[in-house]
Amino acid sequence: MEDTEQCVGGDDVICWKSLHCDFPCSTINQRWRACYFCLDIDENARYLLYPDESFPANPVEELDCPFKGIKRLANIVDSCNGVFCLSYDVYGKYTERAALWNPSVRKIVNIPCPIFTFTSYGPYIPSLGFGFDSTTDDYKLVRIVRSHFNFGEIRPFVEIYSLRSRGWRKVDNNLKYVITARSTSAFLNGPCHWVAAKRGYGHGVCDAIVSFSLGEEVFGEMEVPDCLVKKYQFVDVAVFDGSLLLAASFKFSGEGCFTVWMMKEYGVPGSWTKLFDIPDFESHLKWIRKLVAFRQSGKVLLAKLFGQLVFYDPKTEEIFDTKIWGNAHFFYLDTFVESLVLLNETDEFTEVEASEDNGTSEILEEVPSSSNS
Repeated sequence: MEDTEQCVGGDDVICWKSLHCDFPCSTINQRWRACYFCLDIDENARYLLYPDESFPANPVEELDCPFKGIKRLANIVDSCNGVFCLSYDVYGKYTERAALWNPSVRKIVNIPCPIFTFTSYGPYIPSLGFGFDSTTDDYKLVRIVRSHFNFGEIRPFVEIYSLRSRGWRKVDNNLKYVITARSTSAFLNGPCHWVAAKRGYGHGVCDAIVSFSLGEEVFGEMEVPDCLVKKYQFVDVAVFDGSLLLAASFKFSGEGCFTVWMMKEYGVPGSWTKLFDIPDFESHLKWIRKLVAFRQSGKVLLAKLFGQLVFYDPKTEEIFDTKIWGNAHFFYLDTFVESLVLLNETDEFTEVEASEDNGTSEILEEVPSSSNS
């Protein structure tokens, strides 16, 4: 299937992380609805289903997520074919634990701790990507680890977890960039994608998009618009309508601009096109941090840095409050597809395991320049 989002009827929500995978034989008839995932301000995870036309009102169902009510948070790395890849956080720090979850069959498959810890090099930054390898009919999680302080001298370490083999293995790499701390990942056309910087530059710098092919298991790189290079504190990569997106916010110069660009032809730098920008953050749009989703109507779902979720109409410049608050990093909206993936797997979740504190790695908390206040 080339673009599963086109199957959604009505006033559908086009999702921040789209499903562009070839469905394996284990997929059943899909019941398409908008699926909204968030983390409440009080750190309780909620997983809600909405009819496409009603979001953010009238959720039809709250998914029975086993992580509700426990102190370990579940950050959504990505989703594919009805399977969500979750990484476990404790008070905002990644714990080296992850899982695959299919709400349709109510199965959780724990991903074991990675082989390589990187602790001998001091504090480190892990980056994750998840997707489906159609060449082997396998779901894979890629983990890229780099030194927090010496990423210009110590080469990153890369390993892959395969659901089919149920284990981790090291992958040789020639990665010339370091993935930006807190970079989102986006799966499209076989590879995972992240925002990255050249060696020797600091946190928050965007020099390129780094891709990793889950089939060939090799890295690639793509140019980004010149106006984004080393200009913004935060840049996220996403997928919309079968194309890569870049959403940038908070200029290093202190300006509060939020801008969104689309690569209309995959892999062609000259096809980058600006969709819209919000210059200097008008008073009612200050602190916009994350692009969460698009509607077919053209309205954009945005998350503010301190947790408010709002709709913005680029044509009229009007803003609409959804009355939803949470952690801006954990807001997630996607199209839900029912499938039988993981049906034959043993449910491996236990509340005891999920509440244990494992060793955590350093995660930098993003705080924009005070000049934007």
